[in-house]
Amino acid sequence: MKLNTLNPIFQDSEFKNTIAHKKVLCIKCKTLIKHEVLVDISDSDFNHSPIDFYFNYRILKCINCGTISYQTKTLCSEDVYQIGYELNGDPIYDEAATYSVFPMRDEETAFSIEFEKILPTEIYNTYEEVIVALNNKMPLLTGLGLRTLLEQIIKYFGNSNDLGLILNQFEQDGFISTKQRALLDDIRYLGNDAAHRADTKSRKELILHLKVLENLIQQLFVYYNLDQAEIKQTKSIKLKPSPKYAIPVVRETTQKRKPKKKL
Repeated sequence: MKLNTLNPIFQDSEFKNTIAHKKVLCIKCKTLIKHEVLVDISDSDFNHSPIDFYFNYRILKCINCGTISYQTKTLCSEDVYQIGYELNGDPIYDEAATYSVFPMRDEETAFSIEFEKILPTEIYNTYEEVIVALNNKMPLLTGLGLRTLLEQIIKYFGNSNDLGLILNQFEQDGFISTKQRALLDDIRYLGNDAAHRADTKSRKELILHLKVLENLIQQLFVYYNLDQAEIKQTKSIKLKPSPKYAIPVVRETTQKRKPKKKL
């Protein structure tokens, strides 16, 4: 094992390789950002076989918030490809290394920093726990968390303890569509199956359910802003006539069409 770098902060000014070449998703800043390399250890495994393996272990520090992360890098000799030449004729290589960062995080399910600003603290804490469970491959806890998160979001605006009743009211008032209501019902059943039958879903399905709830958060807490006082205000608002054009008359399309007469 070869120790490349240990605490580059204490190296002399000529040492410049203190920033990781590849940006890392910071678990606190919730974005891809540069990280400082505090510890850099490399190792290799040569077993006299055609394939060689290289390993790299790093302790990283976010340059913005200072959060510490641990990163591993695994590279196989077959994953190194020549992609061209330098002007002096030296070959240029690219590598398809595998990176892992701990605590685990995923760009696809990265924490939304905007949600932290708009959600009440207790709801955002649940949202964070769902992400952590999903990233750490705990599908059972993720299913339970999604069901809990849905209930917290809906009951924040509803006046009933019956989740189904509130969803019915939301659908009738037009805050959610019929198709969206069906997707939210799927999340209800997902949580019930996880709690009573220990039934789990695939990661792909859980991410889809998470995206449904994130969309619901955007609707209720950003676009609609369902505060009871504001709901009353929006119901009393009417369109003002345009100074140039009259308000267009919209034909009612919700009425059922009469059946055609049989020939």
